[in-house]
Amino acid sequence: MGAIRAKGKRFQADLRTPNGARLRPTFETHDEADHWLRLTQEKIRTGQDISLDVAQNTRAIAMNLRDLAEEVRNRHWRGCKSEDTLWIQARDVYRRLGASRSVREINENVIDDLIYQLERDGKSNGTINRRLAALSKMLKHGYRRGYISRMPVIERKRESEGRMRWLSYDEEQVLIAKFRELRQDQMADFIEVLIDTGLRTGELFKLCGRDVNAEERVVYLWDTKNGKSRSVPLTQRAMDALQRNHKIDSSLPLFAFTRHAFRHQWDLVKSLIGLDGDKEFVPHSLRHTCATRLVEKGIDLRVIQEFLGHRAIQTTIRYAKVVPKSLHAARDALELSDHGVTKRA
Repeated sequence: MGAIRAKGKRFQADLRTPNGARLRPTFETHDEADHWLRLTQEKIRTGQDISLDVAQNTRAIAMNLRDLAEEVRNRHWRGCKSEDTLWIQARDVYRRLGASRSVREINENVIDDLIYQLERDGKSNGTINRRLAALSKMLKHGYRRGYISRMPVIERKRESEGRMRWLSYDEEQVLIAKFRELRQDQMADFIEVLIDTGLRTGELFKLCGRDVNAEERVVYLWDTKNGKSRSVPLTQRAMDALQRNHKIDSSLPLFAFTRHAFRHQWDLVKSLIGLDGDKEFVPHSLRHTCATRLVEKGIDLRVIQEFLGHRAIQTTIRYAKVVPKSLHAARDALELSDHGVTKRA
């Protein structure tokens, strides 16, 4: 009524049900296959319903990478902020490995081949890791649903922290002046707010008049990257910039231009001020500028973490590593401390 056969390095149980359906799940060990076979035979002998076993086995055999990606999207990613990005990652994975390829074929060798393809196409380690993360999510879902009998080992690529770019005060003045010279005053205001608050561009684009408390000089952010709302105090310059863009309808965003329009104008101004070849000179560098200036002023890292809305303190610590002044201050504090030891002349 049932049998177990070696299939490569794994073992396949083979069982035909009374109604003619054939179940052939694959297991890592002979004992696992034997356990499943005995359990299912007992269900049949005692008249228990095995329709779920049949359906699951049939679906597992038929499950391919594209169907798995779509199932993960609907089950885990639908409606989340990163849905489109995650789907792009997953879609690239199944297109490279084969959309109709069985999920059961995915092992370490197949994953190595995926990494090779991505490296051959010049993808960075960070990009490769994003693809591997999407594949890992898909396979974990498949493992929990019984589509695969084991979870392949996925080794991520090592990522460097990369260069962190921020603006000097001179660069800031030149940048803002050029925007105003081109009569892009609203975008110049946008930049001033980003520098003085450290907001992400996406957070500022969502900011409405009702989110600004002029009396307390603070903005309230309800929809943030880490999912936690926070309030950010405003400098007078940032407050003035927001008030210049205040709408009669407080439910409308303060800045009416699109992200595409801002990025287009940014790239134009970047070229005009002679920074066209600086790949790190991007809008997000304004957030880096705010963070590094706070570190330079000696603000406690925990305060900076809360101010910027970092989920982990490790993200904030990166700024302390790249601001020499803060390291020098630590040295000077030790030099000036009185430990009862006479300093050498």
